[in-house]
Amino acid sequence: MAYARFGRDSDVYVYEDTRGGFTCERCPSVSQQFRCATAVEMATHLRQHRANGDVVPEDAIVELESEPPSP
Repeated sequence: MAYARFGRDSDVYVYEDTRGGFTCERCPSVSQQFRCATAVEMATHLRQHRANGDVVPEDAIVELESEPPSP
């Protein structure tokens, strides 16, 4: 499931990875994929993108923060 896709309203492409965890594809912060284990970690990562001036849809952060905790 994609939480955000590249476009006019998004500088990030974030999805739940089939291998587990979450991925920020072609992440400008690390010049490659950024992966993390939990939705909360990815929401924090997206807030860092915003702090750096990147456009991140608010609903992506809200959806990630509303995900149930990983077991």
